[in-house]
Amino acid sequence: MQHDSIRFHGSYRYATPEALQRALEAARRWLDEEELYDLDGDWLGCFVAAGATLRIDTQLPIEADRFAAVAVMEALAEHALEGIVEAQRGELRLDAFPCGVED
Repeated sequence: MQHDSIRFHGSYRYATPEALQRALEAARRWLDEEELYDLDGDWLGCFVAAGATLRIDTQLPIEADRFAAVAVMEALAEHALEGIVEAQRGELRLDAFPCGVED
């Protein structure tokens, strides 16, 4: 298959660096509680925090739990002040997670 992964890319800005860290901790807790072994906290290690901004540019294997990845993105977006993360498979845009949007 030509595109065997989903790319999540974009950024969020939070009120403070501490708010960003709380959002990441909540995402890690959610992954741990759900016992998602194919999408563990190490996946979040690909996210880069700089001040109050979180930059995301990571690949998710196509066979991994995409619904868990979506839940993580929604959790991170919920408390962000601005930004958006998009999910793409090749050139096809699958989804977008704008800031401040609750499911």
